[in-house]
Amino acid sequence: MVLGFFRINFAVAKTVFLWYGLYKYSVVNYIDAEKRSLFDACAGFSLSDCKKAAEIRRVYMRYRISDLAKLLDVSTNTVRRYEEMGYVNSVRDEKSGYRYYDDDSIFGITNTKLLRKYGFSHNEIEALMNCNLAQTIESYEQKIKELEHKIEFMTYVKNRMGGDLQLMYKAQSEEKVYEKVNVGFNYVLYKEGDRLLKEPERLKKVQEFLYDSPEIQRIYVMRKNDVESGNMHNIGIGYAIKQRDMEKYGMTENEYTESYPPKESIMSVVKMPMSNSKITEIPNCDLKEMIIGKHLRYMDKNNLKIAGDLLAVLITRAVDCGEDIQYMLVSIPVEQK
Repeated sequence: MVLGFFRINFAVAKTVFLWYGLYKYSVVNYIDAEKRSLFDACAGFSLSDCKKAAEIRRVYMRYRISDLAKLLDVSTNTVRRYEEMGYVNSVRDEKSGYRYYDDDSIFGITNTKLLRKYGFSHNEIEALMNCNLAQTIESYEQKIKELEHKIEFMTYVKNRMGGDLQLMYKAQSEEKVYEKVNVGFNYVLYKEGDRLLKEPERLKKVQEFLYDSPEIQRIYVMRKNDVESGNMHNIGIGYAIKQRDMEKYGMTENEYTESYPPKESIMSVVKMPMSNSKITEIPNCDLKEMIIGKHLRYMDKNNLKIAGDLLAVLITRAVDCGEDIQYMLVSIPVEQK
């Protein structure tokens, strides 16, 4: 019995000693030097001494703003701003004048930064601080839906960029004329020749095309009659959306929306001055050669004729020999003579 008693008490003493050693090792470096003597005074192993050590840890386990900023790799201004927003709290030491933060502040900052990465606004984060579990779950579910919508939208943007890139490769290789069924477009013009088209419903539709679709295309339209008569300066300028994307983006048509249906066409990449003022200075015959000269030669060689309006899709702008240039994919619907 006596031996057992000593074994039990030795085990207890060993456990308390080990706890104290680990506890002091992890805490003592965060305690002000002037408080360490008080901490060391609690080297006994009584229950009251252990409680005293725990109370000292609770009071003095603290960080100055510079320590907290360095630990979390944020600026001190960010810490102050987060404190103003209620994410962290500090206590001012009356003797030193410093403001101190505890471990809850570490969680407050890291959790806020995580929620910001999730896409929560500061107003939403502030609301989350007062949510119960069910409300928090509902907020996360709503944010995931928003992220899914953004992912879908960015996927469309990525596909559009991929399409543009393929056209740039064509422009770089100066590919010759080729035959292909063109993509169907719905478009609306805002300018024709030297006339700015200002009808309110037309402008409303232009704005809808511009801002409601990520896959908008800047296009140039030349009417069949103008091309055949050599009136090459009467160019329509506007924006187009692929017909298959109209429903996807909730787009609608009105009286100013025109259709460019899929047709057998001949296509080629051409380059022109970016400046419209420079284009207007080019004589009609030279402009015709610049835009569709190689198309016309291909048509003569293959016994084809123009079967509709000419459509040019802007690929990109670039600098060539010090001049701003626009690269366009020019498409002409054709049929056999």
